[in-house]
Amino acid sequence: MGSWQPKRLSSMLRSIPVACEILSVEGAVFALWGKPSSMDMDRVVAEVTRVANASGHPIVYVARIPPSAPAPEGDARAHMNALLPVFVQNCSSYHAVLEGGGFVSAVKRAVLAGLFQFGMRNGMFFVHKSQAEVLEKVSGDQRAAVQQLLSLAGSKGLLTAEAPEQPASEK
Repeated sequence: MGSWQPKRLSSMLRSIPVACEILSVEGAVFALWGKPSSMDMDRVVAEVTRVANASGHPIVYVARIPPSAPAPEGDARAHMNALLPVFVQNCSSYHAVLEGGGFVSAVKRAVLAGLFQFGMRNGMFFVHKSQAEVLEKVSGDQRAAVQQLLSLAGSKGLLTAEAPEQPASEK
């Protein structure tokens, strides 16, 4: 069967271009999205599951989607829908920060909210126009973890960064 070599696998994974940056702290996971791919979604789900298991309770997930990030297409959208039960199982709340002002951004937020409400428990899924709004909707016992997560994301420039570039193979 051969031996599994985590160091080799880890170095291989670091060289794969991704369109999603992921950060986590105990109790919360943050992702900065570019063009969603099934591989990136699998990475996020793996981290959400890992952090929830390590925390011993459902966690808060925060997805930041800059105005330049395209919507998922075809297979990626279907894959995202298939992964919703994992988020429902592992998250106490799911916060999508869909940035941008004006009519188009408002419509995008409304459409996103409508799509996700069908797959989530009532009061679990929230769409915001800024990360500042996230803390208003997080329960008191999870607020410290989300504040720590957003502070970490800010220190790494992920609260103001443009969407990560999509892999060259997908351009």
